[in-house]
Amino acid sequence: MKYMENGISGATLDLALIGHTLTVQQVQAPHAAPEWARWLEEIGFIVGEQVMLMARGLPGGDPMVFRVGQSTFALRRAEAACVRVAPAAQAGIGERKP
Repeated sequence: MKYMENGISGATLDLALIGHTLTVQQVQAPHAAPEWARWLEEIGFIVGEQVMLMARGLPGGDPMVFRVGQSTFALRRAEAACVRVAPAAQAGIGERKP
């Protein structure tokens, strides 16, 4: 699998590279688990918030450890795939500033 590189906009958080600062663009849960969207937003994955991948579990990269705001969370790749992000330098107009 090829992970997100700087310059690619609209990728999902499960493709993030360790140490890159990203900005949340959208949270969209799968049809089978609609409650994930609310849960992810409740813990801080909201539009305009900056997030960074800190570590990946071995083997297989699951779970993933993210820093969002002043908190650190472990998410499964399936959960991280619900969060659409862009490199922080490319955050769109109208997004909340940190």
